Amino acid sequence: MKLLDLRPDRALLKVDFAGYKLSLEPVPVLRTDLPVSSRPDRVRPGADQYSCLDAQLFGLQNHLVRDPWVVGSCYFLDGGWTVRRVVYDEASGRLKPVSSVFKVGRKRERREGDYNCSMRFLSERYALIGDGQGGLRLVETGDRRRGDEWKGRFVFPAVDGMEEGFVVLDGRFEVAGGGERHVHAVCGSVRRTEEDGFETVLHWVKAIQEEGGSGEWKYHSVKVLRGRGFPVYCALELKSRGLVLASDKPFKFVLDSENPIVEKEVVPELKKPEAEGEREPVEVNFEWSQTLEDISVKVPKEEGFSYKVTNENMKLKVHRNEALIIDGESFFAAIDAELTSWTNEQSELQITLFKSQPGVMWPFLFPGCPEETNANRAEGEDLPPVSNLTSQLEECDFGIVGSGEETEYTLERFDATSHAVTHKTFLGGNGPLFSLPLRPEFPPAIALRHDVDACLWLQQPGDEWSLRHEGTLHAFGYVQASKQQRKFLSCSPDLSYALICEAERHIFIYKASYGAEGLRHRNGPQVSIGQQKLVSLEGSGEIIGLCAENDCAILLTESHVLVLQLRIEE
Repeated sequence: MKLLDLRPDRALLKVDFAGYKLSLEPVPVLRTDLPVSSRPDRVRPGADQYSCLDAQLFGLQNHLVRDPWVVGSCYFLDGGWTVRRVVYDEASGRLKPVSSVFKVGRKRERREGDYNCSMRFLSERYALIGDGQGGLRLVETGDRRRGDEWKGRFVFPAVDGMEEGFVVLDGRFEVAGGGERHVHAVCGSVRRTEEDGFETVLHWVKAIQEEGGSGEWKYHSVKVLRGRGFPVYCALELKSRGLVLASDKPFKFVLDSENPIVEKEVVPELKKPEAEGEREPVEVNFEWSQTLEDISVKVPKEEGFSYKVTNENMKLKVHRNEALIIDGESFFAAIDAELTSWTNEQSELQITLFKSQPGVMWPFLFPGCPEETNANRAEGEDLPPVSNLTSQLEECDFGIVGSGEETEYTLERFDATSHAVTHKTFLGGNGPLFSLPLRPEFPPAIALRHDVDACLWLQQPGDEWSLRHEGTLHAFGYVQASKQQRKFLSCSPDLSYALICEAERHIFIYKASYGAEGLRHRNGPQVSIGQQKLVSLEGSGEIIGLCAENDCAILLTESHVLVLQLRIEE
């Protein structure tokens, strides 16, 4: 497994950014009332769907699905299971009438335990629709720019575990050798475990079309992953050779009908006979502490022992005589080996390590090590200052607090063939902020907090899986942390603005490139500021969908479609 080091591109950061200034200029809002027959389909959790995982799966679902191939176009399913098309015309600055493009066949009436309908666009002409009752359909959309009617092409068979319902989390359309077409879909649901707990189950299903795209679609295979966490980010990689998950709990493959999972046989390790005069490994007590950027380790010396520090091949190792007491390969996360330094004093060994990903507090140095010396922060102690803004971090900046246990998020790539985690990066207590389809045909981009900023990362093509820093929402990581009522976070495809949407009424808009360059603090350097706007919606009900475009943001409530016209003249 390779530990991935996510280093932002410094050219995409703005160190002189000084925050946002509130603007009182009104934002034009277009409102369209939806007739009762065209209002969005909305399912509430059942009596047995009371876990935190259920709350996340139901509460955080975006019911308004953006079409990455057609600007200003998005879709939702109404209560009659009709796919409705919403289009904002940039030329006229008006919202076109909401139209219907496809009718999903209903297996039965809604009942307790169902999930909401969900949809994902795969290409310019294909999409996936899940009905929340265990049905998954592949539809051909035709030319979505003209608003052609959709046609059903394939219904996936009932796979064990999917018949109780699910939400479509991601999908991909691939063309293999010989023109054979593949469709992959990842569907998520929450199930009760034998220990009377709850877990997330991911079904990765595949269908193929042979004969150069002219034959019938056929079901091919299914893969199943299970985990006790919630997949905050779930995306198939390019070519669908792996699945990328971000979660606070680990996931594991439990079934693969295409490549059966082979459990590795555990062979007990034989204990080597001790050589004459060889010492038994002794646990060594040492102290370590950390800041957001570095780690300090102090190893007290004992008489009769020699201590040696090596950093060969950028791998730190500390020996006491022949016993290895600190192994850098077991660290919680990656360090910058080039900056590692140590001092060999008479009474102790002092080592300074620098984190490859600053801003993340480590829960431990390596498994089994002593606890951090200053892990328990005194009540009322000042929190570390923010590097870019002249204010201090708050409790909300450190992820979920008061839960009784530390929450640590990881981003992992699971290989479809070996079923192993091939790449991993630690995200600390702050999970992904949001994800969005930044470019057509690419997996969704993921927004991760870096210091006070939010950096957007996009999976890249190639033999070696990697993420590339595509852009930065300046100071957005900091401002979103203070919005405790936030429901949806998003940004425009060109990253010109970011949105924080509450469940009802309030939408916060942050535009970083607002024309305020050249400002100066008194006797200080030149700084730049952004613009913040607040939109209050009255009498529109709960916001259940959000679609951000470059010049507008489209909102879906239980009874309205609203458009925020955000074009601001520079």
